[in-house]
Amino acid sequence: MQMIDDILKELTETKSDYLSEISETKQILQKIEEEFRLMEIHIPRDRWLAIGAHVLAFVRRMTNGERLPVIEAELFAEIHPDMVTLSHKVLSEEKSAWQADDTEAFLLAVHFEAIRAMQMGPL
Repeated sequence: MQMIDDILKELTETKSDYLSEISETKQILQKIEEEFRLMEIHIPRDRWLAIGAHVLAFVRRMTNGERLPVIEAELFAEIHPDMVTLSHKVLSEEKSAWQADDTEAFLLAVHFEAIRAMQMGPL
C-alpha cells in the first residue's frame, strides 16, 4: 500500500492536473497489487511507476470520454492470454460505465507481460 501511495505522490507532483483522478487510479492500482500478490509475482518499483502513469492516463481518458486508436489484433499474440484477461478485469471492475476497450487492455497487459516475463520467462 505504501508503494502505491508513493507512486501516486510522485506522479501527481509532476502532473498536478491529475489530482481529481487519484482515487480511481489508486483503486485500480490496489486491484493490480492484489492480483499480482495472488499470483506471487513481485512488481518492481520502476514497473509500478510505469503502471501508475499508464493507469492515471487511462482514468483521465475514461473521464474525458477519449479513445485510443484501435490496435492490430495480431499484437495480442505477443502477450500471455492471462495478462490480457487480467488487464480487462482490473480496468473494467472499477466503474461499470467505463468501457475499457481492447486497446486499453492491451497497453496495460504489455506492462503485466513485462513483469511476468521477467520473473517467469518468456511465452
